[in-house]
Amino acid sequence: MLKVSKSKLVLLAVTCVPLSSACNASKHKDAARRAEVVVALKQHLTASVTAWVAASHALQAAAPDGSAGWNVQTDAAAIAAMKKEWKNGRRAYELVEGAMAPLFPESDVATDSRYEDFLVREGSVADKYSFDGEGVVGMHAIERILWADTIPEAVVAYESALPGYTKAAFPTTAAEAADFKNKLVARLVKDTENLQAQLASIAPDIAFVYRGLLDLVREQVEKVDKTASGEEESRYAQSTLADLRSNLDGCEQAYAILRPWLREKSEGPAVDARITAAFAELRTLYGIESAMPSPPDQWSSLDPTPAALATPFGKLFAGTKHAADEKAPGSLVAQLRIAAKTLGLPEMP
Repeated sequence: MLKVSKSKLVLLAVTCVPLSSACNASKHKDAARRAEVVVALKQHLTASVTAWVAASHALQAAAPDGSAGWNVQTDAAAIAAMKKEWKNGRRAYELVEGAMAPLFPESDVATDSRYEDFLVREGSVADKYSFDGEGVVGMHAIERILWADTIPEAVVAYESALPGYTKAAFPTTAAEAADFKNKLVARLVKDTENLQAQLASIAPDIAFVYRGLLDLVREQVEKVDKTASGEEESRYAQSTLADLRSNLDGCEQAYAILRPWLREKSEGPAVDARITAAFAELRTLYGIESAMPSPPDQWSSLDPTPAALATPFGKLFAGTKHAADEKAPGSLVAQLRIAAKTLGLPEMP
């Protein structure tokens, strides 16, 4: 047994009191910061979901009744207005996708699934009537109709090989136009309003939201790579790169809520500087265009050639892959994981 003299015990008792007080003060400060972050995260998520609901209502209001379906000339203004509101809603969701998808997975499936995902869930049964609120629904179902006359050939080639494929088209009758407005878009309005109500009833868990952000950064690689096969996400509007920028904006906005807390830690400013640099690197990479750059011929994400990686698409792929590589010291995911550990959040997967 270790023996300690009485004088040493007194000294230990005296020195431990201020250390204990400092520790308690730090815990209280962290608890206060956590409470502030939860409130700010809730406000951040609520603002975007509210904007999504508003855009869904505006899209429905802009939809023409179409006595004989949609006419490219006479309904041009209405179609343009619907496309604008679709993009507004799309951005609103992409800003908070990282948090909302894991928090409300059923809502994410109903509103953000791709065409082939619905066909798989339906057992490859064709959704022969595209304008109701059943089968293939959500943002991409509406997008597929709004841009039906300008869908890229690569997308048509990919989708036409899917079991259950039905060609995308504008409403051609009054009944189809009415169903698009009052069933398909109305379903999106209902789903976004339900999501808004669900969000209002919870206090988001910081660690859960943070893990969602990490997953979203990792998912950027898949969103880029699937362009080569016609499977990209916003494939009809050709706005997947805009989606990536919105995802990045949302990640930065969520991180900004945590940033003051992180910078209070002794190592926080250095971690923050690396995260800020990683965000800036991605922002430069994503540029200002909406459409993804064209993949080079015979693109392979498993074994890309130096020539393929030198193309705009190859650079985009390599950059997103680096950002998502947790083993790369300067990557965004690696630094976000360090930040989570610094804040005392549960170990990130």
